[in-house]
Order: sequence, then structure tokens, then C-alpha cells
Amino acid sequence: MSNYYYLDVLLEFSKDQDCDITPAFFKSHVLQCINQVFGETAAAIPVDVLKYQPRTKEAILRVHKDQYVKVRSSLTLCGNYEGAECIYRIPEDHKVPSTVKLPELEPQPGLILPSGEINWNCPCLGGMATGPCGVEFRNAFSCFHYSTAEPKGSDCFELFKTMQNCMKQYPTLYSKDLGEDEENINMPDQPMPDEPSRTKTQQ
Repeated sequence: MSNYYYLDVLLEFSKDQDCDITPAFFKSHVLQCINQVFGETAAAIPVDVLKYQPRTKEAILRVHKDQYVKVRSSLTLCGNYEGAECIYRIPEDHKVPSTVKLPELEPQPGLILPSGEINWNCPCLGGMATGPCGVEFRNAFSCFHYSTAEPKGSDCFELFKTMQNCMKQYPTLYSKDLGEDEENINMPDQPMPDEPSRTKTQQ
């Protein structure tokens, strides 16, 4: 079995920082990258440039098997050539599909938890449950959620009114919500409990 590994590498620059590099400077830069990671001992690592294409800056390196990991990791971490940003790309890495498997994302709970309780951390609430009127909001929303009255929520009028009064103290935060709540509270679709049904105005 051979004592050497062969590494196909490609030196790439950004479009506005491309450089012309001779074979000698290419090898010098490879050794410099190794030196930056492993220090002065890098000088003892033999690296041979067997083939180099100046136009594409692609090269085939011969490295002793005992030093292969050091050389490859050094080139991966290298990102600068005389002030110009660069990367060493190894085409072999892009030929084999990645075997890394990401864990499946757990489904995020919605507004109502499987237990039937309210999920106050749901993003759909837009922070209403934790704002300056969070207590009033939670009281009113809880009342509506657990209401058994007909129509549903008709027994929560006072709690929603309290929430609305709180929101009026923070018009910058609740200007949009105030507009909607005022319409819903001041003009209910159905009469509230104990509210006498409207009859025709008697002459």
C-alpha cells in the first residue's frame, strides 16, 4: 500500500480579488497555510505539487499519509493570500452527497394545547399576553375560551371592557387593537345578558 495520498485542490478568489500565481508561489502558500495552523513544525511536512494549472489554480498535491489530515485541515482553514480573500476547495468533497442527517423538527404547539389549555407563548398572540395589559388580556381571553354561555363569550363583556380601558392607556402599543375592540364591544352582534331586546320606537 502506498505511503502517500493525493489531494486535488482548487484555489479560488472573489471576482474582484483574483491573483496570478505561479507554481512556486502556489506551493509556498500551501506551506504558509500549514504553518499558520501548526507552527514551525510545518516546515517538516513534505508536500509535493505534482500538477498545477495556473489558469484555474487547480493542483494535485502528494502528501505522506501521516500528514494528510494536517494538510487538508490547514487548507480548509486558510482564507487569505497576500491580503486577498481566498478559499481552498476540494472538488472531491462536492462529488459525494452529504451523509449528515438533521433531526426532524418537532411540530410547534398552536394557540390551544392538546390538553385544552391556552398556550400563552404562541407567537400568534403577538405578545399581547405579556404586554402592559397582559393580565387583562389573559383574563378576558381565558373567560372567552372557557365560556359556556350562549352566545359564547357573552359573559365576558366586563373583562373585555377592562382590557380595552387598559389599552387606552397605551395608544402607541394598542392603537390597532383598540380600533377592533371598540367596534366589537360597542356594537355587539347579539344582545348581552340582561340587555332588553330593542323594540320599535313607540310613537
